[in-house]
Amino acid sequence: MPTPNVLLLTRKPSGHSVTRLMESAALRSDLELQVLDPHTIRLHTGPSGTRVSHDELSLDPASCVLVPRIGSLSTEYSLYCLEQLEALGIPSICPFPGILRLRHKYSALAALSMAGIPVPDSVMLRNQAELQPAVDSVGGYPLIIKFIRGSQGVGVIRADREDTVRSVLDALNMVQYDVLLQRYIPEAASRGTIRVLVVGGRARLAVHLTPAAGSDRSNVHAGGLAAKLDLTIDMVQVAEQSAALFGTSLAGVDLVETDNGYVLMEVNSSPGYEMPEALYGLDVAGMILDSALALLPR
Repeated sequence: MPTPNVLLLTRKPSGHSVTRLMESAALRSDLELQVLDPHTIRLHTGPSGTRVSHDELSLDPASCVLVPRIGSLSTEYSLYCLEQLEALGIPSICPFPGILRLRHKYSALAALSMAGIPVPDSVMLRNQAELQPAVDSVGGYPLIIKFIRGSQGVGVIRADREDTVRSVLDALNMVQYDVLLQRYIPEAASRGTIRVLVVGGRARLAVHLTPAAGSDRSNVHAGGLAAKLDLTIDMVQVAEQSAALFGTSLAGVDLVETDNGYVLMEVNSSPGYEMPEALYGLDVAGMILDSALALLPR
């Protein structure tokens, strides 16, 4: 059997996660890692069928496996490349249907809710005439405004009054962009959030994220502070169930602990792991590569 070829799909070859995967792969003899910019792939369709081509890429579905780094802000072209590569029979640790669903915050929350996983009251809104009923349905002010697509805390706004919401809606409607109104959960500010990292379909570790002074956002990219946190049975169950729902074996699952239990805020199919590796001293990149190899026939 040929040496397995791990195809790392990314538009950011110098990013930390990509660099760590390259470093970890360089120390191994059981795989080859190829960093592939999706925008260098050509997609063809016509009377003779659909195919994928690349000047330097040889695709053997029996020995290739995909590790996509395609987040909520990645281009649609990147996503379609993943779809076509999977159509060739190449397995992926984060399949196209799951990433597509997770790119849209409301769609993802709706799927989680229908699966019985607790999520915040949320309303997708574009028409300002429906603002007051929408606000009432999420508990009134304060509330959280979220862009339908966003990451690392970007596009998350706390609104304490109506004019703030209307200003955001005015700006987003100009670019035909939908918005999500979400119930404000005070524990997210007072207790912080919990990021559970799922690799290979299993919850591996948890990180407690607390907001910086004067901030409501606990994301490290927004100045939040990170600390180790022991996994609980409930954390493991919610995180693994959520990742499985979207078919992704790699996920960052964000939770808030309330007096009534955990509330799931978001699932990220392209989580960063610089901070978990630093806190725990673990080779998360190596775990990801192991999970990719596990998808290949033995």
